[in-house]
Amino acid sequence: MDSHAHIALSNEFVIYLSLVMAVATFLIRFSVIGMAGRFNMSERFKKTLRFVPVTVLPAIIAVEILGKGSNFAFNLENPKVLAAIVCTIVSLRFGLIWVVISGLISLVIFQNYLEPITQFLTHFMA
Repeated sequence: MDSHAHIALSNEFVIYLSLVMAVATFLIRFSVIGMAGRFNMSERFKKTLRFVPVTVLPAIIAVEILGKGSNFAFNLENPKVLAAIVCTIVSLRFGLIWVVISGLISLVIFQNYLEPITQFLTHFMA
């Protein structure tokens, strides 16, 4: 039984909520940027800040690819894992646009055709 409440949101509410979130995000970022010139940061702190995007982005991507909780799937039956492997291989040789294109194409192919291919191979190998 579904225990979550379902709420119908009007288009106007979603637009207003999006605008409020955009303004809040702008104010938070602008306040930090505005304060950045008012205090001196040590070189060590500046060097440490350079690693924040490098560490946060893979963490976000890993959760999206592998899932979380009971949906965790780190195996070759997960189409997202296979598409990530394709992206990694393509990134070793080509630029970012080709990584994105190959990732999208491989994800669509793996999501739509991985199961029939594995069924064919298991039937063929048996």
